[in-house]
Formats: sequence, structure tokens, C-alpha cells
Amino acid sequence: METGAGYPLQYWEETVQSGARLSRKEASDLFSDLDLYQLMKLGSNLTAKQVGDVVTYAVSYNINYSNYCSASCPICAFYVPAKLKGKTDRGYELGLEDIRKETLKAREMKATEIHIVGGFNPYLGVEYYEDMFRMVKNTYPEATLKALTIPEIDFIARISGNSVKETVSRFKDAGVDAHTGGGAEIFAPEVRKQITTPEKISGEQWLEDAKIIHSLGMPGNSTMTYGHVESWDDIIDHMIRLRDNQLEVPGILSFIPLKFSPENTPLQKMGKVKGPDSSVKDIKVISMARIIMGQAIRNISVYWVAVGKLMAQVELDSGGSDLVGTAYREKIYGATNRTERTTTEEVDNLIRGIGRIPAQRDTFYRLISY
Repeated sequence: METGAGYPLQYWEETVQSGARLSRKEASDLFSDLDLYQLMKLGSNLTAKQVGDVVTYAVSYNINYSNYCSASCPICAFYVPAKLKGKTDRGYELGLEDIRKETLKAREMKATEIHIVGGFNPYLGVEYYEDMFRMVKNTYPEATLKALTIPEIDFIARISGNSVKETVSRFKDAGVDAHTGGGAEIFAPEVRKQITTPEKISGEQWLEDAKIIHSLGMPGNSTMTYGHVESWDDIIDHMIRLRDNQLEVPGILSFIPLKFSPENTPLQKMGKVKGPDSSVKDIKVISMARIIMGQAIRNISVYWVAVGKLMAQVELDSGGSDLVGTAYREKIYGATNRTERTTTEEVDNLIRGIGRIPAQRDTFYRLISY
């Protein structure tokens, strides 16, 4: 990490407020020059300017269709190796009737968004996904269908012998409105080698696939998984590459930093990570996201499931403007023993507690109600 340029807060405030697009060197210097509270102040001021006092969230319901996975990434506690299918009772695949029942639960809970992700299951053909998406849309047509990470889309395209473009077109025809944006992890190749496996696409491919998907009219979120073996230079590089990708081919709806939860993961069992990273780092990540990306990606999201509700409030005062969603029935973080649950009333109170205005939104960040 650079030692900084020695500039005071005022210099960086004027630079960022002017709309300057920070280079990697400038972002690194800013990070080194400012302490925690200065970063929080700058992030908060930019949020007020770019977004205002409203904090949004979606009423979302999660469906995880299968945990069989051929990737077996060291950062994941959710997967069951695909080669163990038929040899263990820990793996599962949801059938169409299961999907229908889950969708009916989402309708009962008045979810506005159904969020679907799963493992890299080599036993499921592209038709399985099309049938699943049609089932969801036919059962609950009022809900937005947000489905699959970019690596999942790429994996399904590869095993079915189709291009990413053709696969996305088929999924759009089946009812998918947006992708989830997951699987970005960290783009830096040396870090990615330690936290993923070759089955998962590279950071460069994630960015290229995102351009293809967005050019076809399927927008989605973007993510970054931090708090494992990455450096601050890796974090800054990741944010800048996402920002530049958005400027080249727009389609990113929000940026969601995902704090790594090490419990039950291979990375923890290997001794590479002993516990979750500090709350100080959580705050700095959200502030830097606003500073680097806020003009290009105005919705900087705080994933309360990963950081906890109290820390979510702090992050909303440091650069965040969105709480992602209610995440009903979320299982991926649940596999790491994070079992926090919430209600819309609790989310509203959480936002009001820091003097902000809560608002429910749809997947595309259009406000539904205050």
C-alpha cells in the first residue's frame, strides 16, 4: 500500500466533490492520508450529495435451488461437492413443485423480488432453469425475478454448449428480469486463486460477461467479497474496475460489498483465515466504495446479513444508501452460522434510528413506498 501523498482532508473533499474520477494511485493516497473518521465524513457527505436522506431496501425472498457444486470454492460453506451426489444426504436439488411452494411463500410474505442462486450443478441442464423461471413467473407474476450470479450464467452456458449471449436471451424469454451480481469475489488473480477454483471464471471474464449481459438489457448488481486474504490495493483495484466497467457499458444497479464469514469454510479449516475481519475495515470499505464509485454507481449497499444490524447503521452513516433487502430464507450466509432475521418494520426502525428516511424499492431502485 502506498504511504499517501500527505494531502489534508480539505484537498480530498474538494477533489472528490468536484467529480474527479480517482486513479488507483489517487485512491490509494486518499486512503492512506485520511483516518477512519475522515473517511466516514467524506463518505457521508458524498452520500448526502449523490443520494440524499433516503435509505432504500427491497422486500426480497431467496430461493437456493441446489447446493451441489463442482467449483468447491474455499470461501464457501454452502456447497456440497457435485461428485458426492447420490452418496450423501447433505446435497439437494429443488424440483418444480418445490419451486412453486417457495414462490407461494414469497407471495404470502408480499415479496417484491425473488432472488435465485445456487451451486454449479453439472447435472442440471439449461431447460431446468428455464422451467424454474417460468414456474416462478407463472406463480407470482407481480414479483421481479432476479436470478443467478454471473459465474453461474457462464457455467450454465459452458455445460450446455451455448454462448453467454444465447443463454441470457433464453433466460430473459423465460422471465428473468435481472441478474444478482454475485460471484465477483476479488478480481486480483493471485487472491482469486486462493479463494476460488478453476471452475469459477476469472475476474476479467466476470467483467466481460457483465458487459455482454448488460448490453442485452439484463441489469444487475455488483459485488466484492472482502475480509479474507486480500489487501487494500486489491480492494481499490476491484472498485475501480467495476466503476470503469459501468462507465463503458452501463447496467450495474448497485455495489454490494460482502463481508467474508469464515465459519465452516475450507479457508478457515486450512488456517488461512482465523475469524471475521474488523468492523473498522467494514466502515472503511463502504466509505471507499462511495468515494471511488458513487458517481458511476450511486447505490452503495450495506448487506446487514453479513455485518449485523448495528454495524449496518454505522455503515449507512459512512457512505451506504441501501440495505439490499429483507433476505427472507437466505441460506448461503446461513451456512456460516449467520442466522439473523428481520422484518420490514425492523428495517424501517433501523433506518429511522439514524435520522434517515426508509423507503421500499423494486429491484431497479424505483421507489415503491415510504
